[in-house]
Amino acid sequence: MTIIVKKEKEKFENIEKTNFDLENKLQDLIKKDQIMKNIKLGPDQDITLLTLAREFSTTAGRIDVIAIDTMGRFYIIETKLKKNPDRREILAQIIDYAGALWNEFRDFNKFEEKLINNSSFNAKSLLDFIENSDFETESEIEIDKMIETMKHNFENGVFRFITVWDKLEPKLINAINYLNEKANLTVYAVTFDYYRDSGIEILIPSVYGHESEKYSKISAKTKGNRFSWTFEQTEENFRNNFTSFEYSKFEKLYEFLNQKSDNMRKGNGRDGSIGPVFNKLCRDSLPRSFLTLYGNGVMKINYPWLKPEIRKEIAESFSTNSKLKIDSKSNLISDIDLSYTQVPYSRDQWSQNIDSIIETIKKFI
Repeated sequence: MTIIVKKEKEKFENIEKTNFDLENKLQDLIKKDQIMKNIKLGPDQDITLLTLAREFSTTAGRIDVIAIDTMGRFYIIETKLKKNPDRREILAQIIDYAGALWNEFRDFNKFEEKLINNSSFNAKSLLDFIENSDFETESEIEIDKMIETMKHNFENGVFRFITVWDKLEPKLINAINYLNEKANLTVYAVTFDYYRDSGIEILIPSVYGHESEKYSKISAKTKGNRFSWTFEQTEENFRNNFTSFEYSKFEKLYEFLNQKSDNMRKGNGRDGSIGPVFNKLCRDSLPRSFLTLYGNGVMKINYPWLKPEIRKEIAESFSTNSKLKIDSKSNLISDIDLSYTQVPYSRDQWSQNIDSIIETIKKFI
């Protein structure tokens, strides 16, 4: 391909394709997050990726890049260019990486711990990392749901694969299309044409594999786990998922929150969720929900989004109730770092102690 360009007040000129230094340039740009963003990976929409780790070590070797999208889906990205003599081995290698990653870190908390200790991660938690990134999420409920989906995908070994090549042979394209359509995997291959002239650099991506994804048993749309809930639909879903006792307590809580909150938000996750915003309690630049109640029965107190000076006081108030001084994972609230951890309560914990929860909220609003 030849590109014809024209600078202002100058003649049109040809820019010829070159492969000079392409390999090192691509590897560098991928690791610095300057490409692989907003490339049209899916058949219907662009997908923005956020890098979690670079050169992530596993028992099968180092993964070039581990990334996620706004749906909480994991991507293993490998740059495999001309230095690799047998390119077919690359497809086996990325599956080896996935197997090693899943086997070594079946407990998602261990994976998150290693991320935090990774020098390129630069955050105290996934919540902190995503919250301070440039991801375009609709609300804190969406971030919370994204992390929940990430955990589900990781613990079930659901990964997507992106391989970056300088050149693809027809037999490799056939193999990638087969894996997408028949093996219930999502594998993308990306090539780049590179042009350079007078200080101008142009990278033109071509993506292979996404056409087959249209016909995969699990499409991009069904994997997204996103729904357009109304408040009425959310309440109906809660009614169907909760016991009559739980739903009666939810109604009491919802009536109180709806009257007292400055804003009531709803999430678009698979189970639906609600989240009240009390401006008085929020960090000035972050009007986010005091708590989130999900249709699957989990309630989370969102301490990171509250003013730092009141987090401990609110936690201590909750903890005066012996049933609420520990979270659903049996962690003492007093031992939790509230600056970056949301505290989950089980459906039994919140439904059987709803009066105590309401009284604590009343104290601070």
